[in-house]
Amino acid sequence: MEEQNWKRVEYDTWDAAFKGLVPQVRQQSVRVASYARELFVQACSMGFGKKVPGGYERMTGKNADVVYKCGMYHQLGKALVPPEYQLWQPDFTEEEQQLFHKYPADGRILVAKLQMQGTKTNRFRKKEEEFEELPTENIPWLMIREACEQHMERWDGSGYPDGRAGDDISPVAQIVGLALALDELASGTRSESPFEDALEALHGQAGAQWNPELIRVLDAAKGACREVYVRYIHYTLALPKTIQLVERTPDRVMGLSYRPIMIDGRVIVGYEANPWFGGIQDRPGEVERLADIEPMLRNTGLTKDVAFYLLYEAADTILRIQNCKLGDRFMLVQMPDDLYNNTSYLKEFAQLFEDQPVNKNLLMLTISESCVKSANKGVQETISRYLRNEVELVLDNFHPDQWEPEILKELGFRKMRLAPDVLELPETADSVQMLRTWGFSIMAAGVDSAKVRKSLFDCGVESVCGTITGEQVTDDQLIRDAIVRQFK
Repeated sequence: MEEQNWKRVEYDTWDAAFKGLVPQVRQQSVRVASYARELFVQACSMGFGKKVPGGYERMTGKNADVVYKCGMYHQLGKALVPPEYQLWQPDFTEEEQQLFHKYPADGRILVAKLQMQGTKTNRFRKKEEEFEELPTENIPWLMIREACEQHMERWDGSGYPDGRAGDDISPVAQIVGLALALDELASGTRSESPFEDALEALHGQAGAQWNPELIRVLDAAKGACREVYVRYIHYTLALPKTIQLVERTPDRVMGLSYRPIMIDGRVIVGYEANPWFGGIQDRPGEVERLADIEPMLRNTGLTKDVAFYLLYEAADTILRIQNCKLGDRFMLVQMPDDLYNNTSYLKEFAQLFEDQPVNKNLLMLTISESCVKSANKGVQETISRYLRNEVELVLDNFHPDQWEPEILKELGFRKMRLAPDVLELPETADSVQMLRTWGFSIMAAGVDSAKVRKSLFDCGVESVCGTITGEQVTDDQLIRDAIVRQFK
């Protein structure tokens, strides 16, 4: 262990000791306290821990707030070591491991000292320059002491600091220990569906690390613990690690923002992916949209490079959604119309799906109505080749009164997205119903009210997006929001 300049601190108050913990430990302690209280309340209702000595005094609902404090202060002993030793590191030396494993016992002594602060008589006696704990009959204080000292003990005797086993571990300490393990598992990158996988992992340790009866308590408290997880998800969630083909650095000059596409007010079936472009001279923080820079892309020959950068980013996001076990959700990516002027790009599409193995049907591209209407026969044939090669094109900004179904069929389109300016026209409903009989799938963009959404669904529109379905967000926020929705 390297020589440290840090000096051991003597704390006089709870707040001072708690502030001596590094932020990660403080934040975790708040979460563990919430889990522990829910587990304790359920444990009391199921009679857990009442048969062990002192169990009837401790395992009663009136002590729920005490157990919250047990969870809050269970790692307080870490405040007595330097910050770099408060979080376990896999490369700790044997000496550093011993230092770390002392914190539960140190925590009990610190709690006992804080309990006696301010009393008229000194309830501690010095022995070889160390305070020796004196007994107490105060049940709440005993519970906090036990939680600090024993929360790392395990049912099979494999824990520390003393290797206690079975009912020799305080029921309250067992609960706090399980709450800590639940938080660590649910917050870890090792899991792509953190909460459910954490429960499964703890089940697998029943009878070894955990009292089987306590695991049954966890099952019964699953709903309440899930609410705790959701409450703190923005602080705990470690997003799954996906091998991405696009480097999303904070200073990148372009990317995608995402808005949900819904089939009703709650069920998300996909996302509208809208490009943004930054790096505007003398206007830091501002972005432009695709329509603003399409002429520049055309003039500089960058259309293909930019388009495929965005497509790879969208494909990466689809894979992240799947890795998070959020189901199959398509991505509708706004594309520059110039992309469809060259059939040689089909090779790049084939390579994309080799590089990032996502379902082709989940990556959809927009092509504007104006592009198709102005296309000569050569460009129309190119568009048809894209469709015949299973590139999912959606005819965007669609005005149904300007098309005959036979022409759309002949071109190869199957999906259209209504233009915002036709959503409330009376004749749109009849047009949608007619197109549905021809086998077309109709979407709608720019929906901004529940009334319009309802009328569109009534006439056969399959999905909608717009301000009514949500704000545009980053891919990280997309993942977080989707996981939170699963728990509500």
